[in-house]
Amino acid sequence: MFNKKVLKEMFDFTTNKKKTIKIGITIILASLPYLIFYQYVLSKVIDKYIPDKNINMVWVLSLILIAIIIIRFLFDKYSEIQRKTCYYDNDIQIKNKIFNNIQYANISYLDKIQVGKLFSLTTTQSFEASQMFVWNGLGIFAIRLKSIIVISIIMLLIDWKIALVVIGIFILSYLVLIPFYNKNMKTYKRLQLSIINLQGKINEYIDSFSTTKTLRLEEINIEDIKEMLKISKKELIKSSKILGIHTAIFTLLTFLSIIATLVIGGNQIVLGIGLGSTIMLIVDYINDINGHMQSLLDHVHGIVNKYNCYINIFNIICIDKEKDEGALELEKIKSIEFKDVKLSYDGVNTILDNINLKIDKPMTVAIVGKSGAGKTSFVNLIPRFYNLTEGQILINEIDYTKYKLNELRKNISYVFQEPVILNMSIKDNLMYGNDNVQLEDVINVCKKLGINEKIQTFDKGYDTIINAETDILSYGEKQLLSFARAILKNGSIVILDEVTSNLDLQFEKNVMEANKVILENKISFVIAHRINTIKDADLIVFIDDKKIVEMGTHQELIEKHGYYYNLYMSKEKVLNN
Repeated sequence: MFNKKVLKEMFDFTTNKKKTIKIGITIILASLPYLIFYQYVLSKVIDKYIPDKNINMVWVLSLILIAIIIIRFLFDKYSEIQRKTCYYDNDIQIKNKIFNNIQYANISYLDKIQVGKLFSLTTTQSFEASQMFVWNGLGIFAIRLKSIIVISIIMLLIDWKIALVVIGIFILSYLVLIPFYNKNMKTYKRLQLSIINLQGKINEYIDSFSTTKTLRLEEINIEDIKEMLKISKKELIKSSKILGIHTAIFTLLTFLSIIATLVIGGNQIVLGIGLGSTIMLIVDYINDINGHMQSLLDHVHGIVNKYNCYINIFNIICIDKEKDEGALELEKIKSIEFKDVKLSYDGVNTILDNINLKIDKPMTVAIVGKSGAGKTSFVNLIPRFYNLTEGQILINEIDYTKYKLNELRKNISYVFQEPVILNMSIKDNLMYGNDNVQLEDVINVCKKLGINEKIQTFDKGYDTIINAETDILSYGEKQLLSFARAILKNGSIVILDEVTSNLDLQFEKNVMEANKVILENKISFVIAHRINTIKDADLIVFIDDKKIVEMGTHQELIEKHGYYYNLYMSKEKVLNN
């Protein structure tokens, strides 16, 4: 029903193995006195000592029964506290492992995973998985142990003939029901995956709410969700049908075991070799087994869910990490060279091909081309977000994989298309990751970018709390903060990916003026559609059809009357109209 190797890996996953075993033993110990003595002592009181009017023995056995109940209460209380403590601790450990692994995961693998799925893994699925052994796993094991082993032994001691028949029927029921367990696991796994996909899609639609409104996609999105809900409902109905058949068959077999007990026991009473209390006791034990097995059926969904949650978590934990085999330190980047570089994300479709470019002095390089030409992919190779398919990138004339990854990235400042704003103060946002930066440095940079005056209008100034959704700053102002953070990092290479696309002309002018001072003595790569942003670049690189097709200054490329000239003239035409 479950993969033994996977179960072992699950059990070794957290540091609570000893505590989990201890809890399981406690659960078993809590049930044994009640199971072995309670019903047996009670039958003796009813069958022998009350009819014989032996009040002393009735009192003694009553006190024993009370002691058994108190012992069980104490064991249950202890195991309940320990159990909850354990799975809360497991949950924390699982969340930490997921988050840590995501931080160091290969970006090309993370790109394929929905944000909604990652969110689900670190919330509901993590909490469900944390209870696999502590709550359901060992608990159900204890129940089976009581039901099959302990109760069987007791029944054999009471009446071995009836016990053998009953045990045989329950063994048969277990063998008959194994295929239903296996089938339900597969069905429930599909159900869970459909729910995860649904969560991911809902998260995606919420994130793109504004786009949905402007493009009037509400009805399309509603239909998508309806279709996914239909799939989830279909799998849920399948699972319910399987459980229904499962329950019905087990109930029938339990009923047969009771009939067998009554027939055999009744015959013994008629022959004068059996007692009614014995039959009642065995029937009571059968009902006890039935109750535990019915409880098992009620937990089937939960067990399978927790097992599958663990599988999903393992899939994330097993994602390839970024390879960092470099050993060299990197003080400053003085030159960078692309040599016959080729990039393919899937090994089939080529994104960049035969890229050759050498920058051996501080300069601003503008990357130009049509949408989808590979401009962002080109600059993403510099901080090693993706591995090269072919070729080399040299930093200071050394293959950049020879450097420690951390050393390489600390020398690179990157501003992405979307502003990265964290839920903290403006000051902390700008100092984030920049340990050596002082507030004075932050203010100076913001002055150069022309955003200082806006920040000073807030009651708390640079201590004002902001986040990605805050409306006290415009989209362009948030982008300027991202730009300021990259400047404060003071990397040898600065990458600006469409940082002016959402800025008005005044802000764009502020950025361009600041660039002249801040990017001095640095190698900078600028991706932009606005010609004003790139026309003063030291070198313009035009990418088309996965390759570099033109390079030169603005004037040189205009005189060529090639790709760049056609792009420039089309932009001018739009502006003039």
